[in-house]
Amino acid sequence: MLSIPRRHRRLASALTALALAGTLLLGGCGGGEDESAAGRPAAATSTAAATDTLIATGLDRIAAGDVDGARKAFGGVLALDPENAYAHYNLGYLAQDDGDVAGAIEEYNEALTSDPEFAPALYNLALLTESADLATAVDLYRRVLEVKPDDAATHMRLGFALHHLGRKDEAATLLAKGIELDPAMKDVPAPSYAG
Repeated sequence: MLSIPRRHRRLASALTALALAGTLLLGGCGGGEDESAAGRPAAATSTAAATDTLIATGLDRIAAGDVDGARKAFGGVLALDPENAYAHYNLGYLAQDDGDVAGAIEEYNEALTSDPEFAPALYNLALLTESADLATAVDLYRRVLEVKPDDAATHMRLGFALHHLGRKDEAATLLAKGIELDPAMKDVPAPSYAG
């Protein structure tokens, strides 16, 4: 059974709510005409609704521990919308959880090609990059903070990385901010970095 870390359960819940809200919004726009209220053809609205439903299904499958069902749902999303950042991100998450680092990196990069500011993909890509290229991970964490300036976990990871790189003053500021944003972060141990 797939064990989903707390932050991923919160993300899955948030993405499910977003997908369901999108489905409701799109469903409320249809009026039986060929064009939706947003000016999109009815077929595009139908595809978007199907995509949202498949994303919600995939997230439900992740929560239920059905990895194969989740992969199938996200694969269905990509069949409808090959550039869907949420589907690529979730396939990356599943690959990362399986220990397939190369597959996860590929999917996160695909998500970022579609949406360069997709913070969860940036964060997870930074995590996977730390051991091979800490400087690149630092750049990725900085990009996360540009999009989500109040993300405590990112402040902490960036602080730990900068401390390791000898930039102790900047690291201390980031670590303090991470703890200020989420006091539970004071118990988070620094990761081990090679070299």
